[in-house]
Amino acid sequence: MMNPRNEFIRLEQGHCHNCLRCVRACPTNAMTYLHNRPTIVEDECILCGQCYKVCPHDAKAVISDLDRVKGWLNTHEQVIISAAPSFTAVWPQFDSLVRILEGRGFSAVRETAEGAKLVTKAFRNLIDEGTMENIITTCCPAVNALIEKEYGELTPYMAPVVSPMIAHGRMLKEEHPEAKIVFLSPCIAKFKEIRDARFAGAIDACIGMEELIQWIEGTLEESETSDWQDFEGSIARLYPTPGGILNCIDHDNVDYKYINVEGVDRIKKVLEAMKEGTLKGYFAEMSACIGSCMGGPLLSHFKHNEWLGQSVIRENVDMNAKISGGPLPIDLSAEWKPEDIWRPTHTEEEIQKEMIALGKVSQDKIHDCGACGYETCRLKAIAVLDGKADPRICLPEALERAESLSNVVIENTPNGIIVLDKDLNIREMNPSARKMLNLDMVNPTGMPIITVLPDDALERLIRLTGRKTEYMRVFYENYKLLVDHAIVNVESQDLYVLILMDRTSENAREVKMREMRERTMNVTAAVIDEQMRTVQEIASLLGETTARSKVALTNLKRSMDEDEDV
Repeated sequence: MMNPRNEFIRLEQGHCHNCLRCVRACPTNAMTYLHNRPTIVEDECILCGQCYKVCPHDAKAVISDLDRVKGWLNTHEQVIISAAPSFTAVWPQFDSLVRILEGRGFSAVRETAEGAKLVTKAFRNLIDEGTMENIITTCCPAVNALIEKEYGELTPYMAPVVSPMIAHGRMLKEEHPEAKIVFLSPCIAKFKEIRDARFAGAIDACIGMEELIQWIEGTLEESETSDWQDFEGSIARLYPTPGGILNCIDHDNVDYKYINVEGVDRIKKVLEAMKEGTLKGYFAEMSACIGSCMGGPLLSHFKHNEWLGQSVIRENVDMNAKISGGPLPIDLSAEWKPEDIWRPTHTEEEIQKEMIALGKVSQDKIHDCGACGYETCRLKAIAVLDGKADPRICLPEALERAESLSNVVIENTPNGIIVLDKDLNIREMNPSARKMLNLDMVNPTGMPIITVLPDDALERLIRLTGRKTEYMRVFYENYKLLVDHAIVNVESQDLYVLILMDRTSENAREVKMREMRERTMNVTAAVIDEQMRTVQEIASLLGETTARSKVALTNLKRSMDEDEDV
């Protein structure tokens, strides 16, 4: 179960396949795997959305404000939507989108690029002032969170400027104080940004681009035109494209070098360089997502085309109409500061002890494969000490244990095991099979099975074996062996496996037992016959004696009766 404090991303436990893709994808190791389920460490999560993007089973669900927005529309409140230019990756025809949304009750559909124009002016002012050693753009809330959480000493390099979303929200609030302002977002981190107390009141709700398209999907219509109203600074529509911010300003100020960095891992390298002091005098555009906002997580689970979106944007901007500095009509200031996140510390002795407990007792056991979600085995050991990782999860160790156990079974089982290819040639044969077939000194690999098990009926049965295991008993005269065969067809690899069970001794015992039973039965029958004859003879003698006794007693009784009469 997800951390109950995380209201932005939650786990759908019933859909989770425990594949650990989210753990491996998390660039800050905030996604952990404990008690057979992934969990987010709230304080370390920057809401980059990588765990949501990579999940193939829809096991991550994202916060939604759509029902709240629908409620405002149902009560006929004034609701204005600020549409980020990245919507073109989902639906490139802006005029069609405007008609549909206004038909759903929105008072107006405005482009967030209007706010991006103001942010660009603020950036240009910072460049012209030239007082900052490095300037890091602050349009991506995931990058901002990363710096505040992990690189607090670099917060002075963060441009003290709000994002285009907040700038546009403030601008629209000045124009329409009573209106609800809703941001159409490609990004999960924007949901948290609008709840940040530093930017309170600028934006009232967010709608993910995917859920918006799902909501209006049945009403989407092709349009012959895609009219965009031009405005001064409309080049700011380039913001969600790679290097979009840099393309909006002239690079005539030589006090700074201009770079664009995408992806959290690459951003960390730049931040480390700034931290070490090897990068100075840089204006750095940073986006947590590869492809900038066009690669946002809330575009990832829905059909979209970021390259089409980029093309549409470029067709609707004048690449030469750069934005210059100057006075700003509204307050765009932002204050950034390090977050005090408690992280446990461990001694080298504790780390080494945990490494040993994980089985990392020698260099050949230290794989650093990253399959568990941690870049090195050492970092995995630290995560276990932190209570963030399951010590049992190590793919190379699991494979090694499985292979070791498999080898122990195959090498030591008393049954013979023969692996055949699709042509019924021998691929492998275990020691028991070699001993059984007198092949201890011969390498049988490549030999046809018929040469070692000469039985045509067996060969025919092997070829006919399907998914069901087949059984057959054969006596091999040349080996003087009676063998039971279990035949398994491994269809996925075009292999057959024969398991040979020697029944010769068992059969000999059975024959001997049958002979013993027959002899015993013969002896028993003879004894019974003899006893029956004896009984009959005794009965005959007893019968004659009884008859004579009866005659004598009868005569005696008759004599006694005659004496009484006299």
